[in-house]
Amino acid sequence: RQLAESFPSAISKKKESMGICFIGKRNFADFIADYLPEEAVPGDFVDVDTGEIVGKHKGSAYYTIGQGAKISGAACKWFTSRKGENGL
Repeated sequence: RQLAESFPSAISKKKESMGICFIGKRNFADFIADYLPEEAVPGDFVDVDTGEIVGKHKGSAYYTIGQGAKISGAACKWFTSRKGENGL
């Protein structure tokens, strides 16, 4: 953001985007499914602090590090911090 402020105001005032811009308006899960070599393996969302399973996912390939994860019934927002054999 600090670097952007050295450019014309139209650039520095733009809303930040954390999305994957090259896929356009398509749903990320639908997009990535076209490129997976095989069926994604479902797994668990795991709290990194407690090791507690807090939800289920359709496959780690559908998530990127730092991406918000919508977990059904969760009281707070969760984020993908790592991916591994034992879940996200």
